[in-house]
Amino acid sequence: MKTLALLFALLLLVLFGWGIVGNFFALAFHYQDLLLFVGVALVVYLIIRVVGGSLDKKFNKSVQSFLSGEKEKLFDDKKLLRTFGLLLVVLLPFLLYLFAIALFAAIDFGIYGLYAISYLPRIPIAIPIGLGVVVLGTGVAILIGIFYLFFPPRNKTLGIEIKKNEEKELWNLAKEIAKEIEAKPIDKIIITPDPGIGVYLEGNLFSTIFGGGKRVLEVGLPSLHELTIDEFKAILAHEYGHFSNRDTQWSSFTYTTGNSLIKTLQATPGPSHDENEEVGMVRGIMSLNPAYWLLSIYVHLYFKITNGFSRVREVMADIRAMELYGGKTFSNGLLKVSTNDTIFGEVIQSEWVPKFLKEKKTISNFSKLMELVYKSVDKKTIDELKSNLLKRSELHGVYSSHPALKTRIDYAKKFADGEEKDKRTVSKLFDNWDNINEKIAEVYNMRILAYFNVLDQTSDTEKNLEK
Repeated sequence: MKTLALLFALLLLVLFGWGIVGNFFALAFHYQDLLLFVGVALVVYLIIRVVGGSLDKKFNKSVQSFLSGEKEKLFDDKKLLRTFGLLLVVLLPFLLYLFAIALFAAIDFGIYGLYAISYLPRIPIAIPIGLGVVVLGTGVAILIGIFYLFFPPRNKTLGIEIKKNEEKELWNLAKEIAKEIEAKPIDKIIITPDPGIGVYLEGNLFSTIFGGGKRVLEVGLPSLHELTIDEFKAILAHEYGHFSNRDTQWSSFTYTTGNSLIKTLQATPGPSHDENEEVGMVRGIMSLNPAYWLLSIYVHLYFKITNGFSRVREVMADIRAMELYGGKTFSNGLLKVSTNDTIFGEVIQSEWVPKFLKEKKTISNFSKLMELVYKSVDKKTIDELKSNLLKRSELHGVYSSHPALKTRIDYAKKFADGEEKDKRTVSKLFDNWDNINEKIAEVYNMRILAYFNVLDQTSDTEKNLEK
């Protein structure tokens, strides 16, 4: 039933999409046609929302049934995956359809707005200016969105690339995991000062969708603190699972489409505030732009649906990692990485780095800094932080792209515990751990100093303006 509903939505988009194109070529911008096109968009919107919500509920129910012991397997519903895939496919033509409607609506808004003010005894110049801004601005915004759809920006990672003739033990481990997970080996390893461990495909939209592009492993140095090699293997197995499940192809598609949508909405004339009366009137007209509101409604739908799909794929990657290395090793690694990332974000970046800068100091070694922070915080505080981390994860809503951390740790307990073979820390995989930490610290310091320099310049400018 869900599949038929999605196919019906796809048929509507194709038929009425051609209808909009025909109207553009005929320069026919009647409000009756606009109402018809918006009505079709509403039908498709409701289909996507209902089907997406139903799939999300079914997935959550599957996870809860496993946790309660009603099901032996965490997730094995291939039909749900196929339906989710079709749902994502429908999102792209729906986006293009909304681009067309947005421009159509903006033009109608301008035409009928000019017609309405023609009856006024005196026409404020701000009104036709505002209408012109809405029409032209929306047109430019749509062109920007289409450009970003077909020419997405390349992922610029701040960090150091590890060449294949360097850090051989790290490369050998990466190849070992790829073999165990039955995935192609990665092409590039990047060590970064930003927390997190992840994989992605590097390349243009069409190459990545069809499985091409370079496979990149990105390792955030702050995340590795006190992580054992076996825990690191379990985390990598999860990340490699995204390759073997072809999640990176889907994520390239959803990232590119979502990025196009956001860029379009940001460029579309919409609500704003200005104290100047004349400019304020123009802004007021811009805030009525129907194109802006159509696209903003779709933004919420898009990320709700795509993040629901991402949660399913994350569970599948979790399963693969736990089957290979055991639930305990995986959950221990997951909790360590999450704690490290929180310590780095909420303590080091928020508290320590600003203090360093005031004292004209910078980070010299990431690993030693993490050790220093952990030593300065007592065990009770760390335990409370972990507890709060699990509590906060339960508050994740429909827009989260990952299952709640507590949920992942809970279902990991139901998987057999693998034998931990290598309890050495990840630092042992590097030929010179201190050297890589010092290099990454230099990269991080350059970014932070450049950022705060910009802030200082902005602050000085504001002070001069006040004078």
